[in-house]
Amino acid sequence: MISLFQLIVSLLFFKIGIATAHANYSELSIPQIKYKEGLSNPHPTAIDSLLSQIERRTSIETNRGLPHIALSDSNLYQYPLIYMAGGDEFEMFSAEELQRLRNYLSYGGFLFVDGSSSDANSKFDISVRKMIGALFAQVPLKKIPRDHSIFRSFYLINRVSGRKQVSSYLEGISIKGRTVLVYSTNDLGGAWARGRLGEWTHDIIGGGRRQRQLAIRLGVNIVMYALTLDYKKDMVHLPIILERLKRHQLP
Repeated sequence: MISLFQLIVSLLFFKIGIATAHANYSELSIPQIKYKEGLSNPHPTAIDSLLSQIERRTSIETNRGLPHIALSDSNLYQYPLIYMAGGDEFEMFSAEELQRLRNYLSYGGFLFVDGSSSDANSKFDISVRKMIGALFAQVPLKKIPRDHSIFRSFYLINRVSGRKQVSSYLEGISIKGRTVLVYSTNDLGGAWARGRLGEWTHDIIGGGRRQRQLAIRLGVNIVMYALTLDYKKDMVHLPIILERLKRHQLP
């Protein structure tokens, strides 16, 4: 049964879709960060599958296709959230690229990082922590507490899941009370991905169907948090986030 909050959020996005369709705010698209050396996405269909679930479970309209975007691309500021996935080591981004990403996150953007390796100390994990350390030297990556809004932004969730149970928690970076970056090591994308015929691409390790459903719900919650932030504080929503990013983008 849909909760009262779910209904309110759905109505909110329905209203946003009507009022801002002329500005292309009504269709949600989530691009993936392009690596410098061209590493491939371990689960190419993961985001499209998640967007399909979001469209089915909420009234948010989506634009699928998983565009890849370089941090140097001026179009970066057109998206309220971006995705970064992998299981291998990647080359560190340049100082200019990190500055653009820092500005993007500081002015309203959101980054979700998804590790696909089964090793808690994988080469991807090492690269991610190095990148985040360079990105926010004064703000450490911390465990996200269970009373965080991300666990109730759409579904009420009491556990962290994924295709694998590498970690029992999410980690994040918060700036002035707003979480701008979330990092999962549980391969959420592997739980979301589907094949051409709609079949699940990967088996779930450990928890079966229930674990996959929890992984999908967590993905929906992460996206909803990125779009609505802390709804109890009446924070900005999708059109205002995009407008803020547009105002502060670098030339």
